[in-house]
Amino acid sequence: MADRARPVTVSVVIPTHDRGRVVVEAIESALAQTHPPLEVIVVDDGSTDDTAERVGRLRDARVKYLRRSHAGVSAARNAGIAAATGDLVAFLDSDDLWKPDKVEAEIAALARYPSAGGVFSDLEKVDGATFVPSFMRRTRVFSRLLAERAYRDGLLLSARALSLCLLQEVPIKTPALTVRRSALERAGGFNEAWTSSEDWEFLLRFARRESLVYVDRPLAVIRISADSLHRRDQERGELMMLRLLASERRRVADPEARRAATVGIVERAKHLSWYYRDRGRRLAAARTCLHAFRLVWQTELLLRALMVWAPQNPRRYLRRMLSARTAELLCYGVLSASLV
Repeated sequence: MADRARPVTVSVVIPTHDRGRVVVEAIESALAQTHPPLEVIVVDDGSTDDTAERVGRLRDARVKYLRRSHAGVSAARNAGIAAATGDLVAFLDSDDLWKPDKVEAEIAALARYPSAGGVFSDLEKVDGATFVPSFMRRTRVFSRLLAERAYRDGLLLSARALSLCLLQEVPIKTPALTVRRSALERAGGFNEAWTSSEDWEFLLRFARRESLVYVDRPLAVIRISADSLHRRDQERGELMMLRLLASERRRVADPEARRAATVGIVERAKHLSWYYRDRGRRLAAARTCLHAFRLVWQTELLLRALMVWAPQNPRRYLRRMLSARTAELLCYGVLSASLV
């Protein structure tokens, strides 16, 4: 990674598009690291707001500002990677934050596990008034792997274990991920055809050849806002993830990996069908479940295709129906009494 005569250097890649009001906070959280040998590469993906002016006010030689035509988050990250000079490449989204000792803790973990191609950590999640102190402990698959234990010295995940987990869910978020530049060169950068859910595609490809070490502390903070890409592009992201998992399931011959991909397809189909149903698009919700059923032949998906036509809140629906029936009976009683 680096010889003992010099400290490890880190390149922080921050892609941004029209996030001038928050990107400076992200940059400052990177500059505030207790491990100072780093550069912060801000890649402006064709912003039309005051991003350039705000970043220009920062008086720190470690900040590099690259402006390019709008081409999507994958292309922006790749531009940052191409400009990186550090031993490690770390990723930070423009609306997220780092804890001050994030980089220091990651470098220590990589020193303990020199075979690892990178490192990721737990993180905090802020979504409006909702605060999640440990994102990893809320995950469906990775939390079971942790099994309520604390890993003070980190947890090394083999490429195999990582791949099986990633076929079912994506617990690793880019603001909590740092990789060795050499490992990144072997795996390749982000697929620029992917403008949503690009992190999952990258991680699955990375995990085919590299291991990662997990730091069991929240070292980053992800902040979900109304205009977050996750919210604005949720439908397209879910559709792309379904296609990716279907492709992975066809690619692998290993029964355990196929089972993991099947679980992932069922979960993504459920999420997308909920998305459609919440917006009154019940037919699209049913079609999503039926399409996924044809891929993996899981009867649960047939049941869900039927359930999308049921009331969204059965209890409220029953109460409303009972209230209407009670009123009808009362009215009938009053009318009957008046005829006596």
